Amino acid sequence: MIFAALAGFSVWQHLRLPASTSLSPLTIAVSLTPLSAPIIVAKEQGLFKKHGIDMTLKPVHGGVKSFQALVAGEADLATTSETVAMFNSFEREDFNILTSFVESDNDVKLWSIHRAIGHSLPDALRSARVGVVASSASEYFFDSLLQLYDMPTETIEKVYYSPEALPSALLDNEVDAIAIWEPYGYQLVKRAHESVQALDSKGLHSLSFLLVSDRLVAKKQHQDMRRVIRALDESVDVIHQRPEQAKAQVAAYLSMSDDKLGWLWQDYLFRLSLNDSLLLRLKNQARWAQRAGLVTGPTPSYRHLLNPGPLVEATQKVSLLE
Repeated sequence: MIFAALAGFSVWQHLRLPASTSLSPLTIAVSLTPLSAPIIVAKEQGLFKKHGIDMTLKPVHGGVKSFQALVAGEADLATTSETVAMFNSFEREDFNILTSFVESDNDVKLWSIHRAIGHSLPDALRSARVGVVASSASEYFFDSLLQLYDMPTETIEKVYYSPEALPSALLDNEVDAIAIWEPYGYQLVKRAHESVQALDSKGLHSLSFLLVSDRLVAKKQHQDMRRVIRALDESVDVIHQRPEQAKAQVAAYLSMSDDKLGWLWQDYLFRLSLNDSLLLRLKNQARWAQRAGLVTGPTPSYRHLLNPGPLVEATQKVSLLE
């Protein structure tokens, strides 16, 4: 009991910011989606500065581009899905997963205008062209649908687009369906002059949005990583305790209407965590990518990629089996 109290005091002493300490500059590549809400709220509420971080937000379209900004040295941290982290793990080991900060089982959906995907999906997608984002949650979600419905891949053509181009690809009849995350589905519905269908797939694919860092930065600036995590933990508290204020700040940053954000917000579970469920999803997605011939080489050690230290020291919110 006394040891626990002393340990807690020691962590608090490390996290406490002396009045004379200057702010540490960091840049985070932020995907322009409501999933990034904890990052946005932390910035807007001044929580990064409160914990000694001068944080610059670099907005990008999607987790793929966010991760690309990280590896290009344009950012020290990035927001991305576990699918993007999985694909990159086959090519590099110079990044860490620091925490998951939001989960959703209804963020990625299959959309169509002229195909009756809500009835018999195998019939609806026969000889179809389907737009996806390569090496992302979009592609993993769509391939999971093919497997679930026992649909032969040779009868369906996958066409790769950037996330922001997918709604137009469907509206312009370049493809018959698209698999994409929000807010692009909502944008599609608002732009379409015809009825748009979405496959009811809630619960099929659980997506976690992660905070990833350059491994060298995380090692050299370990205390800064703890402070970033602490700011995000307080940001999640704001989201839960003052949701309307948090939503207003996110809507303003994303230039999104309140109705649009409210439509998406209900599917999000905001919390900081690193757990074995995430490890299992990374391993399952790696096996899928290997079977599909999308990656080469042995399965990476995902436990090695996880860096729970900052999260443990800042919040104790880690549950990983040894």
